[in-house]
Amino acid sequence: MVQVKALARSLRLPRGTAAELSTRNGREHQVSRSNVWSIVLAGGESTRVRGFLKQLCGGNGLKQFSPIIGRRSMVQHTLDRLQQLIPAERILVVVAAHHRDEASRQLAHWPQQNIIYQPANRDTAPGILLPLAHITYRDPSATLVVSPSDHFVRDETSFMESVNTALRDLKQHPNEMVLLGMTPEQGPETEYGYIEVKKQRTARAVPVAGFVEKPPLQLARRLIQQGALWNTMVFAVTSAALWQMVRDTVPALYNAFGLIQAMLNSVHAPRFIEHIYETLPNINFSSDICAPMAGKLRVLPVPNVGWSDWGTVASILRSLQEIGKFDAFRLRLEECQVHPSWYAAPLAEIHPQGQVTPDPLFASLNNESEAYLSPD
Repeated sequence: MVQVKALARSLRLPRGTAAELSTRNGREHQVSRSNVWSIVLAGGESTRVRGFLKQLCGGNGLKQFSPIIGRRSMVQHTLDRLQQLIPAERILVVVAAHHRDEASRQLAHWPQQNIIYQPANRDTAPGILLPLAHITYRDPSATLVVSPSDHFVRDETSFMESVNTALRDLKQHPNEMVLLGMTPEQGPETEYGYIEVKKQRTARAVPVAGFVEKPPLQLARRLIQQGALWNTMVFAVTSAALWQMVRDTVPALYNAFGLIQAMLNSVHAPRFIEHIYETLPNINFSSDICAPMAGKLRVLPVPNVGWSDWGTVASILRSLQEIGKFDAFRLRLEECQVHPSWYAAPLAEIHPQGQVTPDPLFASLNNESEAYLSPD
């Protein structure tokens, strides 16, 4: 945080930028379908599963760019899902600059001005604020849906209905953020973040009490008993409210990205952004911005839609077990000669001595009966 304070002294946001205007006019912000935009976070390095996915899918092993099931990659699934509510021209994808080649191949059909390349990974807060600067430069009254690019969702229609419910909630609470919290679908998870709630869960958004990141097993059990929800990192918020939250928690970051936004129309913008990123420390959106602003956050409980962040090999295998595709995937592991060290332990835990039965989905990739698992 010392770096952040030093940065704050060197940066001053000029009056009249879209970031400042968006914050200043926050109370008048109107949520409507025509001003809903989305940010898709596709800049991760997939550290825990990258080696596994390199052997399974080939390529660079990045989860967001891997066709783990079917032929579409995870980011392609995410973009298709979001387009149930938001048109492509209002969906921005943020990607690490050193993944440009892979992103260019997979997103060749996407509006190129909506692919935002970060010069460096500075954790999730800058990853959200760089595309936010682009969006509010174009539309200072924008409302946002922010989503990771690499999560699995079995029932996409129901999930997007929850996103739509969160947007409707913003009409009543435009100065707050609405997170999607997943109702735990199995036993306690120690690899997920949890959202604590202030009162009994209902079908509507309720106030957030706090956050717990990757708790030990006993604490995870207690959190579930107390009604906590899994943090999907999917949320809806007005641009004005989001800028204000950043300004209240990490003002140096607000100033830095306000300056970036003011420079977006300049030929010097790319070098200027690189210079800003050279000075930025890593800033986590959940712990550095959301947690201190818990009083401004609400969480909408999402029913069982088969969600998983697929952050570990075990979570991938567990999802496939739940949708009845485990045995076929196990055959694929053998066909791709994935080294057993990647999956032996979670395999034994999830499906000990399982009987392998062929499934045409993974054998031929010609089954289109399920939208998410279809090979298109």
